Parts: sequence; structure tokens; C-alpha cells
Amino acid sequence: MLNGVDLPARRALAEQIREDSWEAQLSIGVQAHPEPGARCRVDTEPMRLGSTRVARSFSVHQSRGTGAADASPSCLDPVGSLLVALGASVADSVAASLTGEGCHLTLLKVLPVVETGGDGGRSRLSYALHIEGEVSPEEARRAALAARERSSGHRTLEEPNEIRVVVQTARDEHLTARPVPADPAPFTGALRRAAEVAWEVGAHVIAEVDGVRVESDQPKQLFGADLAPNAQEYVLSALAAEALRFAAPADADGATGAAGVASGASAGAGDGGPAAADAVHASGRIDLRGPYSAQDAQVGLRNILVQLLPADPSAGDGSAAAAMRGWLTEGHALRLVRDAHPIHVELVLNGTPIAR
Repeated sequence: MLNGVDLPARRALAEQIREDSWEAQLSIGVQAHPEPGARCRVDTEPMRLGSTRVARSFSVHQSRGTGAADASPSCLDPVGSLLVALGASVADSVAASLTGEGCHLTLLKVLPVVETGGDGGRSRLSYALHIEGEVSPEEARRAALAARERSSGHRTLEEPNEIRVVVQTARDEHLTARPVPADPAPFTGALRRAAEVAWEVGAHVIAEVDGVRVESDQPKQLFGADLAPNAQEYVLSALAAEALRFAAPADADGATGAAGVASGASAGAGDGGPAAADAVHASGRIDLRGPYSAQDAQVGLRNILVQLLPADPSAGDGSAAAAMRGWLTEGHALRLVRDAHPIHVELVLNGTPIAR
């Protein structure tokens, strides 16, 4: 297979989902659990591809902070996870497009960047797309356009998303994070975060953010080697980890902070057993007719739902819902997914920038 991309299988899937829209629906979920310090473990759950169950058994270890200063030297933070998701998804789309053109790739790198304004509220996204190999400028331009139109990571972060939140207590609280219109004032970046996402083969990439190296890949049902979480799982991991930071903050020694205790995070400690802890579940859906066929269907992650699962769901003091309202106001990763962010793309072919 050229570039490790199975074009006949991709075309067969495109034909199948054109005929049966139910088989195009991919449901994805993850669940975040606190770990000592300001860290958490996010476990992927089995996907549902139409009527098919797709096993997924990966764990993403994350800092619950939202910036490079908060990140652990051994794991991503939520914003870093979003940069990985963007780069991995774009690389997958570009590799498939160039393979369809019959191009042999020797190098493909995506360099995603997020800049945050001085007010901490607004952000700007971009990426540089570096392509090397037997590729013409026109083929490179078409690949960049394919990524803009058919990359689920690009479209998820470029388009607005309504995010629903449920706090599962004795009386469930339902909250909604609605997109905020763009501020027309000039943007001045104060903080810059960058990642490097290097394509290996097929849908497999190796990414580095702030010195942390991680992998991303698709399941075999989506033409990957099933080596690591995919881009959408990294998006959901970012949201789950950041929400958990607000629901169950931890101090430097790993003790659960006041919000976690109030919502029952210390339950069970009195009898000598391990302390119970809050968890956060995040899920979403993709219509594969968007990224995998030419049909007019949404491409990005949709129906995003974040559920706070308090350790003591009978607690009725309102602290869990208050913590989630704080996340909806202050969460950086949440704002990146919720609000529209026009993404600037720079294209470099065989070391030479080319106009798109």
C-alpha cells in the first residue's frame, strides 16, 4: 500500500455509508479519573460504529492544568491534547489525499499552534503543514484543502460547538455551554503553545508537546493499526481532564481540594478503604460521511456531552454544579472546542513555502 493508506478499503467504506447512514455514525467516549497530584487518567471506551462495537483500551495520562506551566513533564495537559488532535487529524486527511493522487511521501509534519490573548479569554489557532516527497504544488494545495474540508480535528476546532453538561446528583443538573461570538477587536497574542505532529505511516503519528511524546492512530475499522487513541479521543480527553480539574481540584500533595470533598470525593476513607473520587465522562459523535465521503455531512465532532459523576451523588449542596459552572466560564480547552476559531494554514512543500 502506498504510504500505508488502504485506498480500496476507504472507498468501500465511503460507498457503504452512502447507502446506509446509520453505519456512518461513530460514537466515542472516554472517562477521566483523578490520580495523585494534579493529574488524571483518561480511559478510552469501546466505540460504536453503526451496529459494530469497536474495542478501545487506551489510557491517556493528563495534567488537569491548562497550560505549559501546569503540565507534568510526563503527560499532556488539556490544551496540549487538543493540539495533538488537530495535528493527527490533519495528517490523516493529508496522507489520504496525497495517496489518492499517487504521491509518494517522504515526510509529513503538522505544526499546530495556539495563541492566547492577554485577557486570557480569546485564542487563535494555526498550523504549518510541511510536505516532502514526489508531490507537485497543485497536489499539495489540494491536500491542504482536503484537510480544511474533511479533517474532523480541523472542523471541530474551527466551527462552533454547543457542549452539554450533566451533573449526576440526586437531582441531575443540566447545563449548556453555548458558543460565544467572536470579539471584533484586534487580537494580540500573549502566550504561545506549539506542537509537532510527525506522520509515520497510514493514520499513525508521533506528537510532541512541551517535551511530552505521545502517539495517535485510528482503529483498524478506520484503516489504522490500532496503536493509540485517535484524534477525537484526544479532544474528549482534553474536555474530561479539564472538567475534572474544576470538579475535584488537587493540591501539590495530591489531596483532593475543597470542591472534591464537598461533592463526596473523600467518601470511603473513614473505613480504611481507598477514597472514592469524582469522575468525568465525555462523549461525542461523528458522521463519517463527512470525513470519508464527498457527501454534504458535518465533519467535526458533534453531540458533545460531558457528565460529572460525583463520588457521592446523593450530596445536594450544589457544589458539584457550581464547579461545572466555573468550568464553563473559565475552561481554556472548553473555549477552544466551544467557540469558532478560523484556522490559518501555512503550506511548505519540500522546504519551500507555497501560496495556497
